[in-house]
Amino acid sequence: MDGPRTTALAVAFALLLGLSPVAALPLGASPATGPPRDAGSWSSTDALPPAADTVPPPVTGARNTTSYLAIEAGDVARARFGTATIDVGGAAALDAAALEGRHSYLSLVESFTGAGTAAEREVAVELAVARLDRRVAALERRERTALAEFNAGDVTPRTYLRELAVIDTRADELSRSLTQLYEFVDSMRDPPVTPTRIAELKARLVGFRGPVRERVTGAMRGETGPVRVFVETSETAVVLATVTGSEFNRQYVREAYLPSARDPDGTDGFRTDRGYDLEGARQRASELYPWTFENAGPTSTGLRTGEPYLYRAGVYSVTVDHPHGTATQGDLVTYVDGATGEVFREVQFKDLSEIPTREPRVNRSGGLYLGVNRTHAGGPVSVRVLSNDTGEPVDATVSIDGEPVGTTGSDGRLWTVAPREAFTVTVRTGGRNVTVGPLLPSGDL
Repeated sequence: MDGPRTTALAVAFALLLGLSPVAALPLGASPATGPPRDAGSWSSTDALPPAADTVPPPVTGARNTTSYLAIEAGDVARARFGTATIDVGGAAALDAAALEGRHSYLSLVESFTGAGTAAEREVAVELAVARLDRRVAALERRERTALAEFNAGDVTPRTYLRELAVIDTRADELSRSLTQLYEFVDSMRDPPVTPTRIAELKARLVGFRGPVRERVTGAMRGETGPVRVFVETSETAVVLATVTGSEFNRQYVREAYLPSARDPDGTDGFRTDRGYDLEGARQRASELYPWTFENAGPTSTGLRTGEPYLYRAGVYSVTVDHPHGTATQGDLVTYVDGATGEVFREVQFKDLSEIPTREPRVNRSGGLYLGVNRTHAGGPVSVRVLSNDTGEPVDATVSIDGEPVGTTGSDGRLWTVAPREAFTVTVRTGGRNVTVGPLLPSGDL
């Protein structure tokens, strides 16, 4: 963004940029080994784990494109849109979270490097683990409180998004400290803490970080323009989706976190006598996302967030590129729980120019052509406005259910995110109004 910034803002934003997840493990890499856990209730050699009586598989099938992790319709507590924009108070909260995390990280480094003996280093590590455990638990409570307040209608979608951005920043900093702690533990001859213990703490942060939250952060800091976000929740789950990018590089970005699909205390079905069955985790993901794997580009399994690897805690990341994606950072990122065999965390990036949609619902009136293409609830929706006489694109203001969502621009098209319920699209240009709707979001694509 052009214009002056405070030093604190610049430092905190630089910290955020430096904390992105690292690349995942290629399929050809060797799986880690270690002592097996107790025999589990299912094995990765089974076609599917036993399904709970009342909990359907959370990954929703799709035709001719990638499936997606979704909240069951009957479990949805609230579905709203919120717009993140420049927010001085929010930016200050982000700065505070980043600087607090930085201080904690430096304290960890100082306590270990300043220890003169092996015994002192052991004490430093034990204290650090206890302190980080408390901070992770506090962040979990904060996340649950924010979700409960949003579901109760006590806070607006914009306020909830601001809180999620702060949680994202804190989770980034905690993950960085945990990675540093692992490096200290790995350097010790007989450490008092296992890598598995550290991986368990990192795994608890997986659902608190994501690309939509990062875009909210950028908007709050004034680094980007406003970001309109679809927010859908259940009692425990959160789905966020948005459309970003320029006119010729529009992306649909979505993240979903369904903690009910994870059993952190269960037996890891991918843990074997020889170590960790990363190929089994990949196979399980391919069962849940058949189109994606049938059309897969580069695929990787296991190390999405770096050491300590999350599969030590029974969480298996699977990253896949596919033809409808952006091919820039992993089009589909899933986290499979070893105990349930289900995906509990998912991130998707899609190139809007490649996404298949239903045939458009059309209204030709007032000299205009208005066409609306749908995908699914919370998925991309395309609004196109043309001149009926010439077929040329028309720059028009677009509203959904009376709320302005943007303009079609020079190409006559606007991409946005569809609501969960039936919706009506209205475009306005040159004193003319044209409407299509009500429309039901399609669940078949």
